[in-house]
Amino acid sequence: MELFVDTIIDIRKYIEKKNRRSLSVKEQKKFWPAGKGRNVVLTDDMAVELGNPQMNSVSCLIWTQKTDIIDDGKINLIGPDIKESSGKSLPFGKVVLAEVSGFDEETTYDKYKEMEAVRYSLDLKGYMIRAVSQYQREWSRISKEAVQNGFSFEILAEALSNEYLKKDYIHAVEFLFVTSSADDVGELQEITKNVGRKISALNKMLSEIDPDCDECEYNDVCDEVGKLKSMRKTR
Repeated sequence: MELFVDTIIDIRKYIEKKNRRSLSVKEQKKFWPAGKGRNVVLTDDMAVELGNPQMNSVSCLIWTQKTDIIDDGKINLIGPDIKESSGKSLPFGKVVLAEVSGFDEETTYDKYKEMEAVRYSLDLKGYMIRAVSQYQREWSRISKEAVQNGFSFEILAEALSNEYLKKDYIHAVEFLFVTSSADDVGELQEITKNVGRKISALNKMLSEIDPDCDECEYNDVCDEVGKLKSMRKTR
């Protein structure tokens, strides 16, 4: 069940035209300790903030069942790394691209919810997700000690990748992080704006016993994606 083919193509174009670095989870050799559930980073202890509500922020998860289009372990970084940004509050863009299997009309939404929960399972010393909203945003903090010890997007991506790949239906995971500017994050927001709407459309179909498609605010999304439209007709 393919929902995001056009979005993946647009993200590839976006990455290609930006000044970016290519990093790899597989080259990340630094061991990072667990926080043991004590990952509160207060303002006085904070070195770097990503995606403060006063700044642009976008975070989304996109999946595909097509093979060989997700570069497993690759990190596309546009802008400074965490370890280069001590004392700063940065706009933040994050996209997780996953190659999956077994997604169909019956299982897609439940598997999406499982994947979405992965970021909450992270336990990295000095790293705190402060808030995540339904509006595809993510706000996090990294402590002074963590930055001094070399915390980076490679470490964050490795931890996320390890958790995603524990699921037998996820076969490859690629990352995009953007910290360069509010404009760059805003451009990524525009590219991914329909991701949340498609997921919300899935949720509404599954939660409503008798959906009124003519009055639904996601009618345009279902018409755009044939699989969503066929799901709607079977309910």
